[in-house]
Amino acid sequence: MLEARGLNFSYGKKQILKNVQLTADKGQIISLIGPNGSGKSTLLRCLSGLLPVEKNKIYLFDKSLDSFNSKDIAKKIAFLPQFHEKLSGLTVYDLVAMGRMPYHRSGWVYTAKDKDIIDWAIDYMKISEFKNRDVQMLSGGERQRVWIAMILAQDTPIILLDEPVTYMDLKHQWNMLEIIKNLKNNFQKTVISVFHDINHAIEISDYIYLLENGSIYNTGTPEEVITEKSIHDVFEINAHVCKINRCCKSVVVPVGFYKPQEMFSFHPSNENYKEKTSLK
Repeated sequence: MLEARGLNFSYGKKQILKNVQLTADKGQIISLIGPNGSGKSTLLRCLSGLLPVEKNKIYLFDKSLDSFNSKDIAKKIAFLPQFHEKLSGLTVYDLVAMGRMPYHRSGWVYTAKDKDIIDWAIDYMKISEFKNRDVQMLSGGERQRVWIAMILAQDTPIILLDEPVTYMDLKHQWNMLEIIKNLKNNFQKTVISVFHDINHAIEISDYIYLLENGSIYNTGTPEEVITEKSIHDVFEINAHVCKINRCCKSVVVPVGFYKPQEMFSFHPSNENYKEKTSLK
């Protein structure tokens, strides 16, 4: 569905992306992870057509992305950036409805199909209770859910998300991860998302691309990519990749700057050890 074939990108003389190869097929969740400045957000912007790239480097449905006009791209790819514009005086409903822009030549006359999709997106993101409120009167987490509803109303097969859980509390972060999984499982959407929290990427990804200095350090399943060595090499920090019996996936626990023997305050010889470590 969406491919990068030897993609390079530079801001002036500074090269940001170097020979990036990426493939996203139908109904996959792909996470981009890596340190700040590794090129994750730039890669998303290139894939969305927002940044100019060399011809025949990005392919959408087996056609070079540069052969599409911007409106046609917007019918295939929805992109949610990390930072949003401030739109004062706009209601939640109006902002979500903006997702239907690619399907209109001019004016704002909503069709029955538009209204059905807008209502679905609002219900799906559980924001019906404040659909008539000014967007700027909402909390950061609430606004993020509204913006996500807007790109859902765009109704595209491919969704690009740049840090979608930004501003959300713990509960809504994990609700958002469940929403992303449901978009794949129930609607066969392809989702490519940037995550800072490695555990979020482990939780939902079919494949992970780990970026380092604009290049792909490794790609594969979460189990293949997220290792103690890769975390040490790319993020320059020690971490344990732990498997807890209660969890079906691994969990990354940074060691930080503490020595291992200083981090753990108990030992099997301690009488409280069994009680403290009996996670099943």
